[in-house]
Amino acid sequence: MNDLAGLRDKIDAIDTDLLRLLNQRALLAKEIGAIKNLHSLPIYSPVREMKLLRSLVERSEGPLTREAIHAIYREIMSASIALEKDVAIACPGPIGSPSHRIALAKFGSSVRYLCADSIAGVFQDVATGKADCGVVPLEDPGHGFLNATLDELAHTTLSICAEISPDSSANDKTSDGRYIIIGSQINTPSGNDQTMVLLRIENKPGALVAALEPFKEMHINLTHFATRSARAGDETLFFVQTDGHKSDLQIPELLEALAKNCRELKILGSYPKPLL
Repeated sequence: MNDLAGLRDKIDAIDTDLLRLLNQRALLAKEIGAIKNLHSLPIYSPVREMKLLRSLVERSEGPLTREAIHAIYREIMSASIALEKDVAIACPGPIGSPSHRIALAKFGSSVRYLCADSIAGVFQDVATGKADCGVVPLEDPGHGFLNATLDELAHTTLSICAEISPDSSANDKTSDGRYIIIGSQINTPSGNDQTMVLLRIENKPGALVAALEPFKEMHINLTHFATRSARAGDETLFFVQTDGHKSDLQIPELLEALAKNCRELKILGSYPKPLL
């Protein structure tokens, strides 16, 4: 029993040190928030988040698992973001809905959540400034890409700023889907990115093959592909995702080549690949 009491005393001492350091970190976060607000910079930075989590896992000597480190720092970052600004995250559906659970797992319990009545409502909340970011489903494993999300992406001025990789160990069917975060920020390269573009292509034989030929010629991987009928009956919308950031060496050349065979090419976003 004396050993147990001694070990708990050591934990109490460590907790005191941890709390002191967390408060120091929080003060620095407030200073960062003041600078961001002064220069109208976005509070949420997907690239910074990805680099921080990856670095923490690499530096850890155990016994904490990768998942444990992510969970702990999700809440630390959530509290820090809330100190920087009163952040609101929009998601479709009520509290407890699949999208809300995914958003909560991503942004933690210290930010506010706005529950929109539809995916279109999430885009509207972010576009009007009511919410800082929005979390929407992109792909369902049983039904493919969600048309409601694709329709909004085709017409919005917002960008995809991150993709969420839900915890595969979660006892929840939503953990198998793909979700994206939408916002107004434009990401800098992280070193491990992906880019999604919209191709508006005329409905004629061979048009799609010609449009996608640059991927083959330049040996660039096309990772995801979805189609959607356009409002104009003589064209189709193709949503393609490829490895790399839009400013990477080959990507600008690829986009230029793709545009030659499209009525419209729209970059929907370049964002870090989700941490698995």
